[in-house]
Amino acid sequence: MENPNASQTTLDAMTDKVRAFPCQSCGAKLSFSPGTTSLKCDYCGAVNEFDEKTDVVEELDLDDWLRKLEVLHETYEQEHLKCKNCSGEQTLPANLFASSCVFCGTPITSQSYARRLIKPKSLVPFKIAKLQAQDKWRAWLKSLWLAPSALKKYAQSDGGIKGLYVPYWTFDANTFSQYTGQRGDDRIETYTTTNSNGEHVTQTRTVTDWTYVTGNVSFFHNDVLVSGSKTTFGATDQARSGDTAITGAGFVGAAIMTAFPTKLRTWNTVELVPYQDEYISGFQAEAYSVALKPAFAKGKEFIDAKVQSLVRQDIGGDHQRISSLNTHYSHLTFKHILLPMWVSAYLFSGKTYRFVVNGQTGEVEGESPKSGWKIFFLVSAILFVVFLLLVFGGSQR
Repeated sequence: MENPNASQTTLDAMTDKVRAFPCQSCGAKLSFSPGTTSLKCDYCGAVNEFDEKTDVVEELDLDDWLRKLEVLHETYEQEHLKCKNCSGEQTLPANLFASSCVFCGTPITSQSYARRLIKPKSLVPFKIAKLQAQDKWRAWLKSLWLAPSALKKYAQSDGGIKGLYVPYWTFDANTFSQYTGQRGDDRIETYTTTNSNGEHVTQTRTVTDWTYVTGNVSFFHNDVLVSGSKTTFGATDQARSGDTAITGAGFVGAAIMTAFPTKLRTWNTVELVPYQDEYISGFQAEAYSVALKPAFAKGKEFIDAKVQSLVRQDIGGDHQRISSLNTHYSHLTFKHILLPMWVSAYLFSGKTYRFVVNGQTGEVEGESPKSGWKIFFLVSAILFVVFLLLVFGGSQR
């Protein structure tokens, strides 16, 4: 098990955690090439292979760590750093532990990150390259029928898209649930009634028969995902004009989980690999700001919802009522991981709109303005069709 003592790693070792990799051909910095096991030179284009680790992705004991963390505290603060390559100075936001120098592009990392109690041990590498992410964003924009026409022209830009590894927690648990309740089975019943003309007519109605039930269900919940971020997408204080929308866009954590919940919970964690510096090179990486305990509280909500669904499936029938439900948790483990996202924002008519491209699957989630004129013409067309139907129906009668 990982030692939670912050002294487990020297400060010098951690400040070099996300280090620069020189190109074997020209000596320039290298960036991880998505979908490969290689680093690509941004200057000469040379491909530099690296060896993947074959370590087992470790699960940590949740109860043990929660007890240890009760007496330990973490602080998060932004840092003013000097680049070791060009001596340029910049501020690294509190939510980032890895970025790159805004002046020369050399990878930089937070010095205070050495004091983090839990560090990522695995990640899902980027499979979608930047150009692919831009193409998917443009295709998504062009598919929006109600979007303003001017927005389609904006799609020719790159969208200021940036690659970011976002922190997540995963939780595993065995649950054994005992329940009592009722099963409702529908049946069709015929009956005779009298209509307004005094005639006897036969009609049908649905009747539900309820039966008392009791039972139990067991389930293994594997890699329940909870976002480890509650901050905004961090740009540096020396943000360029194109980064203005991104700086305050609120991409990560609660903001994106609320705005884009579906695509950000559909990760294939089977593709997790042991953490390596090479995967981070050329990207930004965010440190977690949602601690383990509150993250598990959110994960438990997802698990409890799954248990409810399993119980209803076990009860069966057309309807289910759960009177009592007692769930026992066992074999609780967790991982701290990093997941890849291409994130950006764009300004349109003075308002910020966000979008995210899943760096593993390429799925797009985003916000878009809507054209008032297109909405007006759509509503008018619908009303006109309804009017024609009413006129045609009236003439037939």
